[in-house]
Amino acid sequence: MRLQLQLETIPVWDGVKEGSECFLCSLMKKAEEDGVRYYLSSAVMTPEVRVEMNKHGFCPHHSAMLAESGKPQSLALAMDTYYDENKKVFQPHISRILEAGNARKAMKAAEGLFEAAHEREKGCLICSRMDERLLRYCYTVASLWSTDQDFRTALESSKGFCLHHTEALIHTAAEALSGDDLMGFCKSMAELLQKNLDRVQHDDWWMTQKYKSENKDKPWNGAEDAQKRAVYKLIGEGRVIDPVRK
Repeated sequence: MRLQLQLETIPVWDGVKEGSECFLCSLMKKAEEDGVRYYLSSAVMTPEVRVEMNKHGFCPHHSAMLAESGKPQSLALAMDTYYDENKKVFQPHISRILEAGNARKAMKAAEGLFEAAHEREKGCLICSRMDERLLRYCYTVASLWSTDQDFRTALESSKGFCLHHTEALIHTAAEALSGDDLMGFCKSMAELLQKNLDRVQHDDWWMTQKYKSENKDKPWNGAEDAQKRAVYKLIGEGRVIDPVRK
């Protein structure tokens, strides 16, 4: 049975109108900022939120964003109890290292400690919140493409999406569409991707030509940031890294 999700029509329509290289990147960067803000808000004082934070924590990328957020009190409170949970996991391994009678046993105990540390890094609450939004956004894009001709026209004449979010869109489309609609959507997204990869590459090529002396007085034609757009058109921004797998 296919998913039935609440449509996020307003942000998706606004995204199409913004004219960016990938409006899903824009929406996901906003979702990421919202996630950081949430876990540094008064929510940190809520028992159920604190339990989830202690259990799962955050990926290294989002931990760094929290650390650089300028909210020391909230983060200190969260980290204090998160450390308590970590020590419950780490202490037995540290004790085995300290009690080891030879180097082989010490190294084996150390490997156990680091495996436990890596396991603690798996699953990120901010990534999870972002993942939920991305699913709804992609579902909305596919649904509107199928049911709203004005949206389809606007989308197909836009700059499209990055390669990373094109993948997410096509995977999610199978939950919103089927049969000819699903095939048509996949082909439409592939055409949109191909057209806009070619455009970005041309802008990037023109940037390389602008550095030649004979072209220094010619117009940039919008290629001033082409090298950055060439990178992000492939890898995307605001990526979901490691959500909690339920």
